[in-house]
Amino acid sequence: MQENSAKASSPAQAALSLQSIIIAVVIFAAGLAAGAALMRPAAESSPVMVDEAQLRAVLKSVLDEHNFAAAPEDGPDRFALVDDDPYLGEVDAPIVIVEFSDFFCTYCKRHFDQTFQPLLEHYGQHIRYVYRDFARLTPESAPAAAAAQCAFAQGKFWDFHGAFFDNQEALGRDFYIETAAKFELELDVYTACLDDGLYIDEVEIDGLDGQLAGVRGTPGFFINGQILSGAQPYGIFERMIQRELDKVGIAYR
Repeated sequence: MQENSAKASSPAQAALSLQSIIIAVVIFAAGLAAGAALMRPAAESSPVMVDEAQLRAVLKSVLDEHNFAAAPEDGPDRFALVDDDPYLGEVDAPIVIVEFSDFFCTYCKRHFDQTFQPLLEHYGQHIRYVYRDFARLTPESAPAAAAAQCAFAQGKFWDFHGAFFDNQEALGRDFYIETAAKFELELDVYTACLDDGLYIDEVEIDGLDGQLAGVRGTPGFFINGQILSGAQPYGIFERMIQRELDKVGIAYR
């Protein structure tokens, strides 16, 4: 599978825009009610009613104008947590797996050793696999995550991903630079990226997003928006993936 770095935040942006529109419609409804109340004699005390048909027409008009589809009713948005982090697979794959991980986490390494490759081998044509940082286990967790992001900037994230999990005991500045040399990165650029801490903030944002989404430890996964905690056996991932493929009528056997 090919490494990708395209940013695909349009679903989340659409959701935010839709939320803003709904708020505007609510404010519009409140305005209608207030206007109706002002036009009524002071002696009348019955509730002011807003015409539901009128509200529906206004909402439909706004949605049509902005080309919004109706909100999905078949589950959470699979793209909600993808952000602009490294991923493998097609951008619009029917299965989106978002992993929140720490390169020092032994359970994350177990997932890498036992589950990650089999998933890609058996279902890779259907999966967009996104890696995000939840770098909180050790003082070196965030620098290691940032070091991998520096490699991502030169298109080598997944090489570092594998090297880091294969060599957890060696992680540190010297190893990051050795790995950069091994994979033929521009060393001056890479070293400056490390020294300037260019991606420390990005790593922190990943961790905050994970925490807000419900991640409490590593590894934490979201499969089409459904949370799965811990280094679960391959069979658990397979079952969830097959269930999601069944929903959209994709044969996987």
